[in-house]
Amino acid sequence: MSAPFSDTNNARSNLYPMGVFNDELSTSTSSGSTLRPSMSNLQQLFSPLDDLDPGSMQVDPVDDSDSDSDAGSWRSAESSHDESDEQAQSPESQSQVEDGDPFVEPALKVGMSQLSVAPLTQAQQSEQGEVEKKPEDEDETMSIAETEIDETNDASFTSSSSAVTDASGATTGSAESGNSLIPPTILNPVPRYRFVPVWDSNSSSRSRTPPSLKELAPTHCSVIAHSEKHVRWFDNYGVPWSAQWQIAVLVSKGALAWKDITEQMVQALSGTNSAVGPKVSSVLFPGSRRRSSGLLVQGRNPYAELDREEAALDKGTSETLGLRAPSDGDTGLDMGTWWGGRVEQRAFMKNLGVDSTRPKSMCRGVSPSPKVRWGIQLHPQEMRGKSCRFTRKLGSRRFIQLKIPELRTQAERDSLQEELLKPHLLHGRIFRAFSTHDGTIRLVETDEDVGRVARPEVGDSRRLSFLQFLDWFNPLKQNAHQIISKWSARFTLGLSTSQPVLLFNRANMHFIPDIVSLSHDPRAGSPASKHIMTDGCGRMNRAALRQIQKNKGLQSMPTALQGRIAGAKGLWILDDDDQADVPRIWITSSQVKIRYTPEQLDEDPSRRIFDLLRIGQVKTPARLSAQPITNFAHNGVPNATFSELLQESLKETIDHLFEEWKSDDAISMWDLVFNKGGVGHIRKGRYAKIFERIFGNFRDTEEADESSWTSEVFGSPVDLDASDTGPDPNSGWPTELAEQITELFQAGFTPSKCAYLASLMKIYLKMEVKRMIQGCHIPVKRSAEAFAAPDFSGILKPGEVFFRSSQQCGLVDDPVMADGIVRGEMIIFRYPIRTPSDGRLVRAVDYPELRNFTDVLLFSTLGDRSGASILAGGDYDGDTIHMVTEPRLVSTFKNSSLKYADPPGDFDTYIEAVASRGQEVVDALPSLTEAELVREFQMILLEPVSREKHYGRYSTLTDIATYIYGYDSDETHYLSYMFSNELDAEKSGIHVIKRVWENDLAHFRQWNQPACMRKPGDEGRKKEPRRPQHLGPFVLDILNPFAQEQEKRYLELIEKLDIDADTDCDPVLVAPVDEAESRARRLISRGQNEMWQELERMKSFVEGNRRTWARLFTEQRGTRPSQASHPLARNTSSLAPQDSAMLDQSDFYQLPKKTQIQKKREVADEFWNGFEGIDRLVYFSEDEARRVMGSYAYQHAYERAQRAAVARGGRKGSFEYAFVVAFRTLAELKGKSNGKYSISVDPFHDFMIPRRNVRDEGRMEVDSSVL
Repeated sequence: MSAPFSDTNNARSNLYPMGVFNDELSTSTSSGSTLRPSMSNLQQLFSPLDDLDPGSMQVDPVDDSDSDSDAGSWRSAESSHDESDEQAQSPESQSQVEDGDPFVEPALKVGMSQLSVAPLTQAQQSEQGEVEKKPEDEDETMSIAETEIDETNDASFTSSSSAVTDASGATTGSAESGNSLIPPTILNPVPRYRFVPVWDSNSSSRSRTPPSLKELAPTHCSVIAHSEKHVRWFDNYGVPWSAQWQIAVLVSKGALAWKDITEQMVQALSGTNSAVGPKVSSVLFPGSRRRSSGLLVQGRNPYAELDREEAALDKGTSETLGLRAPSDGDTGLDMGTWWGGRVEQRAFMKNLGVDSTRPKSMCRGVSPSPKVRWGIQLHPQEMRGKSCRFTRKLGSRRFIQLKIPELRTQAERDSLQEELLKPHLLHGRIFRAFSTHDGTIRLVETDEDVGRVARPEVGDSRRLSFLQFLDWFNPLKQNAHQIISKWSARFTLGLSTSQPVLLFNRANMHFIPDIVSLSHDPRAGSPASKHIMTDGCGRMNRAALRQIQKNKGLQSMPTALQGRIAGAKGLWILDDDDQADVPRIWITSSQVKIRYTPEQLDEDPSRRIFDLLRIGQVKTPARLSAQPITNFAHNGVPNATFSELLQESLKETIDHLFEEWKSDDAISMWDLVFNKGGVGHIRKGRYAKIFERIFGNFRDTEEADESSWTSEVFGSPVDLDASDTGPDPNSGWPTELAEQITELFQAGFTPSKCAYLASLMKIYLKMEVKRMIQGCHIPVKRSAEAFAAPDFSGILKPGEVFFRSSQQCGLVDDPVMADGIVRGEMIIFRYPIRTPSDGRLVRAVDYPELRNFTDVLLFSTLGDRSGASILAGGDYDGDTIHMVTEPRLVSTFKNSSLKYADPPGDFDTYIEAVASRGQEVVDALPSLTEAELVREFQMILLEPVSREKHYGRYSTLTDIATYIYGYDSDETHYLSYMFSNELDAEKSGIHVIKRVWENDLAHFRQWNQPACMRKPGDEGRKKEPRRPQHLGPFVLDILNPFAQEQEKRYLELIEKLDIDADTDCDPVLVAPVDEAESRARRLISRGQNEMWQELERMKSFVEGNRRTWARLFTEQRGTRPSQASHPLARNTSSLAPQDSAMLDQSDFYQLPKKTQIQKKREVADEFWNGFEGIDRLVYFSEDEARRVMGSYAYQHAYERAQRAAVARGGRKGSFEYAFVVAFRTLAELKGKSNGKYSISVDPFHDFMIPRRNVRDEGRMEVDSSVL
């Protein structure tokens, strides 16, 4: 295709010769990647005799991301493996190819000596520009063009867009002349990586080397918290790390100054984490009332866990890896029930503004780029349940998660990268950044010290140097075959949230080749990803799966697991033929990301442990949204069908609830909210977010990368700290709306008798309506989602799939579920779904030989290409496939041409390689000092921080092209693949050429995103694109008006629901304060007024707390019209200020949800901890006093709400204050009044999850799978 958006098509299409992308320099092919064997030879191919040496394995270049979702995880279905030399060559032949590479030797002579120390030429900077990279968010992403780069031939990239200079400064090539044979990836092997003395920003010298690692001083570092005097005290008195961290938290936030911490205070903090951690606040602030800790209340106390971790690490028995401590006489290793690494140390990088002291340029008219200052604020340690291989191996305390803000300017990106390259100093210890992913930087503690001496007794001898840490996990010399950006991306493997579940003996770890399509010609080099029929998937025998079932307490044996082992990642499915009684695993070539030698596998058990990410389970129903609706409509589904499905889903959810509301059916309403609101998943993930991954919770992956096609999900869990996602530790007020509602139902409240619950139900119903309508999220009954996997047996024919559900599933129109097997046609797709071929009609069949595979969708390994590769470039490393058998959709759906499953033919002319190969870096290392090596590797690892991201804007451009050019147009086809290329650019090192990006952006700059695809409220400031008549009406233009009519209708019905709700004061809730008043009056009649005085003190405190609550809303009102101009002004004169403020809370509710919750919790914290002397009352015990205060909070809120209702002309006031500050108290009062009140405590409360719909089962069970 020709370049669709450029006036200089010829210049653009001639940027690169096609041969560069076609592996023409590959000369040999290994036996593991040859022609696909016949079916009769399949078993022979995978026999143990064919095991490969893991040290010489091929490594799939594709993503090793640790994201919990699959959305957006796509790459070109046509893309090849970029480590082609490890698929096509042995190590020996690989070196021969490198030696014979016509580009490597001349390039090295010119460029390699300049690695790290030679700055980029101005010509390179101006022409190549800042090419964006994407933080890797998914398990797989697309790379490049028809065939991904053969990494032995990365050097063959030539640039026609930059001039380069040799060491003497002479120009050796020109982009425009096209005469340069020296590729930019060789002349500049590590783009932008050069040593800059960041600790001396005023220095004009670029040749200065960093100080020796042994000469570090605080002036060289980014100081988080450090005082040399206090560090000596910490060491001398044995202050545990948890106490040191808490002090650093206070210092980093400016809540405590070093001068205020005396030696006596430090001495009082001597001891273990368990003994000292809980009392730090009382020692540092001796005069203040100690407040209850949310960590302790919610069972996430990190202190005992830190002690246990350190003790296990000291013993050196690998217990933190999940292994059982060997008993006397037992020398073998086995899995235990505990593992370490579950304490999180988190921080936030704060933008402190532009450095006003930065010197101005002395050149007239030249303004230097502003330098942004940064600071790090720490958060309290928490035991959140999340664990990864790094923290299990080295300990939780050795790692920090640093969240960075959104970077809007290049000055911010550059200055942040500069800041991150510094050593980070915390109490004399050095932490260094080594990974960036999805807005989070990971720091590891090294063996460097500043102002202190290492102490073996506290584990300092176990620390690794920065270079040792890198080499332990991802040894570059053994993995130098890949481009350096992929080597850098592999560190996310060690950060994957996982559970260690099974230790394999190395003899039972079999490395095998992938099945390759017969359509691949081995003479063409390594196979494209679409030709690797088992891409990302391996096998595990029944003995291994049974052991995992036993270790995790699962009810049945899983047949598909997503995980990590050694340097491999992906999905493992049942090997139904192996009957051995010892666990065995088969790792395919495409799964291996990091090479380890057999000796390295033997010496470190962490490399032989299977780390579990997710267990394959079926999720039903799936939901349609804007992307699949557009695809289905293009492929023949009538527009009216979507309107019918939307109306049916609204009736099923909303109309059904209306009926239950009218009948006051609390159980049915509870059940609907519990299940639709995802309360079970919220509770499962509260104490360990890991459960959401392990037990297959990939519901949140559906529209993760739909960008602006869909609205944000209403009522979804907010991104809060772990301690914020559960009920308030003091009042018990739940964060999530759905959980508030279910808790109130469980206590005995009903909407007809409780105005507050009625108001919550109205909000929830509105959210449900908007969830389905805004963004067209349509649940489809006959649908489900599950992992995709290949049929290793070769039984399935091309175009066939096999799926069997182990539980009741809407895919099968059989309530009895005799066998759970789906038969007949179904539509399958995966997100993002942007091209006509991303949705596919396939035939589900039944083969008896495959019936042991449950809850996983099997694809054929026969045919021209992988079935998963057709679906947005998917593979089998954990991709989630959506299956639809709804007859109205299936009967009219027609498959589009497979040409859309591949990039445009000239796509390679629009992109360029900017990353070097690992071997080029290795060759330059011997000439560098240790300090220079550290800085060089950090520049490589943190390079994505400085890059602007284009993929979001390419997503918008794709939307516009879909609307104005058509879903199947060349323009849309091109932009959808450019979007996917940019998604993978961070790893692949392949970016859109700057000139191409500017042309694409200029072509679409005049248009808004189409209104039918925009988020609600986003009006845009450009022209509205017009859809040409010859394209016909766009499905979303038809569906949206219908959806809006339905939304208006249902919102009006919802608004009328609580008209008859009882607004009287609930006598049960005011009983404690009424009883206290009665007792006090009796004592007054006897001349004793002390009890009355205590009661008045409590009431006065509650009223003050209520005023604090009201200020939340008055402080957010900002500049308003005068009260006289307000429509209700004449009715508000009798209101107290706090009541008048309640007339308009809209400003407060415009704040981010997280901020709203935090502010409300501050009020609740004051309510529970701000009353001085509550433990010294004479007439009330502390428990009774809190009960009376909670009761009065309700009574006082009721009185204020009544006054506000009068001022509003009958509109009801709010009871929210009382329930926020005293939720648990009021729920207990109501529950006990019913006489059938049950109590459960954390964490057991969160595991009380109904296994099925209670309307069908009529009972509730504990979900043992999460225990």
